[in-house]
Amino acid sequence: MSEPKLIRAVGFKEIISLTINSIIGAGIFALPATAAKLLGIASPIAFLVAGLLALIIVLCFAELGGRFDRTGGAYLYATEAFGAGLFSFLIGWMFFLSRLTSVAALSNAMVDFLEYFMPLVASWRAILIVITIGLLGLINYLGIRFSSRLINAFTAAKLLPLLLFIGIGLFFVDWKMFSGIHFPAVRPLSETLLVAIFVFSGFEIIGVPAGEVLNPQKTLPRGLLAGTTSAIVIYFLIQVVAVANHPDLGGSKSPIAEAAAHFMGSGAAGIITVGAVISTIGTMLAIVLAGPRILFAMSLQNQMPLPFGKIHPKLRTPHFAIFFFTAVSVCIALSGKFASLATLSAMARLVTYAGSVLVLLHLRRKQPSPHTFRIPGGPVLPALALVVSLYLLTAATKAQWIAGSIALAVGFILYAVRRAH
Repeated sequence: MSEPKLIRAVGFKEIISLTINSIIGAGIFALPATAAKLLGIASPIAFLVAGLLALIIVLCFAELGGRFDRTGGAYLYATEAFGAGLFSFLIGWMFFLSRLTSVAALSNAMVDFLEYFMPLVASWRAILIVITIGLLGLINYLGIRFSSRLINAFTAAKLLPLLLFIGIGLFFVDWKMFSGIHFPAVRPLSETLLVAIFVFSGFEIIGVPAGEVLNPQKTLPRGLLAGTTSAIVIYFLIQVVAVANHPDLGGSKSPIAEAAAHFMGSGAAGIITVGAVISTIGTMLAIVLAGPRILFAMSLQNQMPLPFGKIHPKLRTPHFAIFFFTAVSVCIALSGKFASLATLSAMARLVTYAGSVLVLLHLRRKQPSPHTFRIPGGPVLPALALVVSLYLLTAATKAQWIAGSIALAVGFILYAVRRAH
């Protein structure tokens, strides 16, 4: 089935912006405390190591993204490698589920940040969640040009307070405190990496709207790598500034805001909290852009109901898929809390990573593509990416395994039902 024509309006700058927006979300405003608690002044090392490990997986997605100019991301790659069967359906299902639960989790985190300014009763929390997700769905419905411009704006708005934090905070760093730093022990480093690598996730959605990207074979790999590298540098510098300016960073509930207050005054905490809200909404916007397009791609392979494959005659957006994704996101967000939703999202994402690396290794044998971006070193880095993904899966908690197993079981049932019809 041929893909209905979407508007190609996303360029190199938009891909960088989308990548940064997808990676830098709510996690950076809380993770510095966790890292500092485990590793102390050596915690910036964990961000570098986690960033490099994430970059290995990113390289695999960059090569995969450079091979195709159609919508679908990890689901499309799996379908091209193994056909529209059970494997590709489960990759698409887990990919979609990770986006759905991410939006729901982030909407709860956004409201938690807002409670810095005023306490919110349950009804107001629910109203804010419904309004926010509904508006993001509407923005996406209105077209890719409008969505991509707003993503650029949110990226600039979220980076401003973080770059301010870094730019001013570096002048207050006593670099002598790092003179005795040594490489951390394996166990605390591993514990920190398991947490830190998740804040570098989100890059996997960049290939989803490839059908709306200008010259995706070149634009996607370059933009994805540039955006991810930028995010790694930002995360590393944030941790350096935070650990150097907050004497009790490991025990802080709002580490970035409190660290900023130490060298910028009490008003800085409010500025950083506003930045956290903007950052969270920006990441949600990027996910709401990608999530429905997974349904769209699966519908084209007859693995989701056919209405999801329809596009609006004027706006050229997958409007049925957008409406469904938005409505279900609201329902899940109102029924769950951040921690439980984030747990399911993390497990679903890891399945997508491991599956996509296997897809890449298979596609290299099935469809050599010498004229697009290719990771140097043969199978070494993809194999290492698979090891990293499997390591993270084996190191998952019992709650994550239960959530992931239930999600996979639901996927098997949905596939069987779809096959029966």
